[in-house]
Amino acid sequence: MKKKKDSATRNQRYMALFLAATMFLSIFMIYFTASSGSDDDIPVPGEGTEEPPIIAFNQVPGKQVQHEFNSLADGLEMSPGGTANALYVDLQKTKGTPFEMALGDMEMMNSFYGAEITKRYSANYADGEGFELHQIPEQEIIMPWGAVDYSGYQLLARTNNTYDIWNVVGSPVILGPRQSVENVIDVLEGNATSAHEYDQLLNLASPEGSIYQEVFTNTGFEEVPFAQYYKDLRKLDDGSYSQTNLFLNPEPEFTEKIATMQANCSERNVSYEVTSEGDITKLIISADFMNLNSETSLLLA
Repeated sequence: MKKKKDSATRNQRYMALFLAATMFLSIFMIYFTASSGSDDDIPVPGEGTEEPPIIAFNQVPGKQVQHEFNSLADGLEMSPGGTANALYVDLQKTKGTPFEMALGDMEMMNSFYGAEITKRYSANYADGEGFELHQIPEQEIIMPWGAVDYSGYQLLARTNNTYDIWNVVGSPVILGPRQSVENVIDVLEGNATSAHEYDQLLNLASPEGSIYQEVFTNTGFEEVPFAQYYKDLRKLDDGSYSQTNLFLNPEPEFTEKIATMQANCSERNVSYEVTSEGDITKLIISADFMNLNSETSLLLA
């Protein structure tokens, strides 16, 4: 029999999953923390100079990434199989919303490149590896420390042999440890299989107009009452928000809890729409931003 965990602890862990945009993969957390004692040690390319040298993408020889990049599904098509969780966010659509504040200060990421990032995708794997994809409309970047060729692409060194972090320019830009970046290139070149773990959920998703999307697989690291989930968030015309949740193989107790909360949701100023198809339960919650977050917290407590 499983030992029941403290409800506050369970709620905290669930919220860490469902509010992933505030805690999800950060380039500085993934690629630097493991080898750096503190964030103060993180080098930013061009730091220490008033005007760091900038190069245009077309100045980089060799192949460049050219792939559709408008949704989570597009990111997964570029990802090697086995993704434990992934996130896509349209940063331009977050502007002026409470979600923009939840994402934190994006200036550090923009300073890292010397250009604004408008779309972001992160993928993480059970072994702790991961990478990111970034859309940079300006098609320019702070000059790298050096470059190496891989399958005709130029892997750009983002630090002076201090950290294992590399770029490949294009649309979108790839960022990550060298092996992870090479793995993405292998997918792009058709030499490796892309991620299809979430096809069943994505077939029921309607991501058009969403601010962000995320997917998660229960690998047993945390106790969650479903095998997989998908979530997206969109802003409605009246200023409220709609959150779509898809749960694959939810536990019976969790399904019952959804039904119970639906029965009195109007008392909490939220609305529920629940449907099911096979082993997937679809839940759409609509409310203002604060009530939506509170409802998610109650649902997963």
